Amino acid sequence: MILGVLHKKRLLCGIMIVFIGMLLVWGCQKTPEVVSSGKVFQAVENGFDVRIEENVEIEASKKEEEEVDAAELEMWSRPKVKGIFVTGAMAGTDHMEDLISLVEQTELNAMVIDVKNDEGRVTFDMDVPFLQEKGICKRYIRDIQTLVKKCKEKNIYLIARIVAFKDPYMEQVKPEWCVHNMDGSLFKDKNGMTWLDPHNQQVWEYLLDIAQEALHFGFDEIQFDYMRFSTDSNMKYVDFEQPGEDRRQIITEFVKYASGKIHEAGGAVSADVYGVVIDNSGDQEIVGQDYLELSRYLDYISPMVYPSHYGPYNYNIPIPDAEPYRLVLAAMQSSRKVLAGVPINDGKEELASLEPLEGVKARVRPWLQDFTATWVKGHIPYGDDEIRAQIQAVYDAGYEEWILWNATNKYTDEGLMKEE
Repeated sequence: MILGVLHKKRLLCGIMIVFIGMLLVWGCQKTPEVVSSGKVFQAVENGFDVRIEENVEIEASKKEEEEVDAAELEMWSRPKVKGIFVTGAMAGTDHMEDLISLVEQTELNAMVIDVKNDEGRVTFDMDVPFLQEKGICKRYIRDIQTLVKKCKEKNIYLIARIVAFKDPYMEQVKPEWCVHNMDGSLFKDKNGMTWLDPHNQQVWEYLLDIAQEALHFGFDEIQFDYMRFSTDSNMKYVDFEQPGEDRRQIITEFVKYASGKIHEAGGAVSADVYGVVIDNSGDQEIVGQDYLELSRYLDYISPMVYPSHYGPYNYNIPIPDAEPYRLVLAAMQSSRKVLAGVPINDGKEELASLEPLEGVKARVRPWLQDFTATWVKGHIPYGDDEIRAQIQAVYDAGYEEWILWNATNKYTDEGLMKEE
């Protein structure tokens, strides 16, 4: 009897010990010690120790990483562009149907359409008070919504070309935004064109208002052209530069700011640069285009590697215009070296496999020449073979995207592969 009672007591004590142990384990699991930013915070609530994790920074970091990953995923899901340039005037005519058919029937998949053109005019109506008030919109394209819808139905990737700082129209409506000479007069280049001041933040916002409206209408990407300082010799008389100022820093700051705003609006951003700035620091300083630095903020960078735009013996080619494959290959190989941090005179053979430096995110998408440069001494006619040679040079350098330029939008369809 006594043994039975003792047995029951021992059994009861054992159960209680197990129960208390479970409570302790449960409590440890519910209140783990967490170190965040080197701190552990402890509070007492209802007689129990409660450990509180300061996890705001961790959560913010995770969110930022997720946003970056999503942005990168979206970027790499975009098509590898094979495109053509289209003026606003052409886009507003029946001939646009011919260009759409050209895209449908060939390897082409994209169009770069003038939104703010070389005249400083916006090529269709935008609901932006400043544009309306100053009469900046010129309705070359009368129904932009229908045009965008038609292109989207045919899976054509749409890039809005915005001529940034060259602007001959602004002198009529907002001359204080233009570059001025030291005597107070408006600066004009050798063609009589005025330029917007790249330092002016109001100019930046003006360009971004146009960009965001273009995205609103359905364009996939914003491309800035003339995103530079004028190269005219009269620039020595302008008054906006401080002693020792680096023009490259000004343009890079604009790109950094604009890219952030365009990304927030859901678009991609690209910019055209002179081909010669890829590997020439002197030209970079003149125009303000730092090829490597710009590639850290842009989604795409488009060097204009038209053979006709290179002087004799560039890349040791006597007449670059006469050797389109050799010129484009040399320029694109130079691009790979610069973006990879490899010295230009390095004799690496496997250039196509070079990876860009950390922080360089822009995909390289060069402009190619689809016109005959009759003004170049020793020029050759450009036809299907010359077009194909340039495209092949892009591929041989390890790049995959390109855009053809012809100012009159008359393209050499025989130089393009047919859609199967």
